[in-house]
Amino acid sequence: MTFTNLAEIIDSAEKQQTTIASLMIEKEVKQTGLIKEAIIEKMANQFDVMEESVRKGTLTSVQSRTGLTGGDGHRLFNYAQNKHPFIASTTLHTAANALAVSEVNAAMGRIVATPTAGSAGILPAVLVQALDSDRFNRTQIIEAMFTASALGLVIANKASISGAAGGCQAEIGSATAMAAGALVELAGGTPTQVGHAVGIALKNSLGLVCDPVAGLVEIPCIYRNGLHAITAQAAADMALAGVKSIIPPDEVIQVMHEVGQEMPESLRETGIGGLAGTLTGQKLKKQVFRENAHDNEPVKYNSAYDIVGPIMVGPSSSHTAGAVRIGNIAYQLLNEKPKSVTFTLMGSFAKTYQGHGTDLALLAGVLGLTTMDEQIPNAKEVAKQHGLIYSFTTRVLGSYHPNTVLIELAGESRKIKLLASSIGGGKVEVQEIDHYPLKFSGEQPTLVLRHKDSRGVIAELTSLLYQNGFNIARLLNERSTIGGPAITICEVDHFVDDFLLTEIKNKLPIIEELLLIKTT
Repeated sequence: MTFTNLAEIIDSAEKQQTTIASLMIEKEVKQTGLIKEAIIEKMANQFDVMEESVRKGTLTSVQSRTGLTGGDGHRLFNYAQNKHPFIASTTLHTAANALAVSEVNAAMGRIVATPTAGSAGILPAVLVQALDSDRFNRTQIIEAMFTASALGLVIANKASISGAAGGCQAEIGSATAMAAGALVELAGGTPTQVGHAVGIALKNSLGLVCDPVAGLVEIPCIYRNGLHAITAQAAADMALAGVKSIIPPDEVIQVMHEVGQEMPESLRETGIGGLAGTLTGQKLKKQVFRENAHDNEPVKYNSAYDIVGPIMVGPSSSHTAGAVRIGNIAYQLLNEKPKSVTFTLMGSFAKTYQGHGTDLALLAGVLGLTTMDEQIPNAKEVAKQHGLIYSFTTRVLGSYHPNTVLIELAGESRKIKLLASSIGGGKVEVQEIDHYPLKFSGEQPTLVLRHKDSRGVIAELTSLLYQNGFNIARLLNERSTIGGPAITICEVDHFVDDFLLTEIKNKLPIIEELLLIKTT
């Protein structure tokens, strides 16, 4: 099962008389080779971080880096506790939870992208509220996260979870649908009812534009998280009550994709149109960047943790987590201490990189930091300590995803050029290495081999991998000329140890360099 069609998943769950969560767990076990308990433990860790961000933002007043937003999760939480709200206080707590996570994200705190950082408040909000209701235990909540991830995989593969590609409907809308479906299954609803919840929730988000003021994941992103968390609960209750999505959910997802394609660029995360283009929006943009003027075809989504994850330091999964991962891949490819780097950004990256912290994230990555490292906000200071000379520039790099960067990284004895895109949810796609068109994600262990073009090299490599029990997920080879320099990329399904690397080097002496790349 590829998790690209919701009807197929629902039909399979109904026939097997099981849950969508169980199907997702089975897929993870088969795909990773890990035991079920390890898969569930990893998701439990994800929920721990979710709950931590909810508690932090509701029990304390968290302020964003820019000073534009902050403290509203705490304010709303207290209001729900102590006043007489129009809606039930428990429902308002859900909204407060979502605001809280989004504010922790804007403060560059630790959150879980679900499916992106811009929409990271919705699923934690409804699940923590479900836990606090005492109707469900932690084990049930964690199982519901697998339901959410399965639904998110379908949306990501069938449409998009990137605001830059599909507008806010692709982020907030996707998260709302995931949360609604997860709540239905958590409450004992049928797989078919889960599908109706997805359709109902997503229809309510169609056409939602991505118009962040100053290009930041703050205004109106934080408020949308809060309100759509309530929408997710309402959509779940409607489905559980027997309300049906007359348009099948798969068709709603397809429509979301089509609507996103028709949106003008100004309404897709560029910080140009919509609320970002208002007089106040432009004024706030000037305020933010004046204060910070001194700071100079996607890969398939396969895993539950492509959707519920990564655990990251905010504020944006595309602009921060994805940027860190791209930088880290360049760091691994250089394979020595970096001395200088030039970042060339295009599209949404170019327009909003300072406000989103993309500059900090890219720097952190080329310094070897990962998405969870709390030093990301201090990346410029870390670069200074390491003597890394850096610069940022912007220009069109080609017909790539709007979040694309060219990294020209140099060390003491070598240089590397990496062109890569952040395609949503912290997921990345390498486009070129040293001008060789070689696509890979780094999500799986990736062997990068530099060698002379020679007959039989690929055959010998694949034979060695087969003999050692490895399955190849992707294999690409590019050469400059016949018999000239070549690069081979080989993604495999399982962990690669030093023994295999040594054996490849010994048995294929034509290989000039062998590196193992993995994103974290």
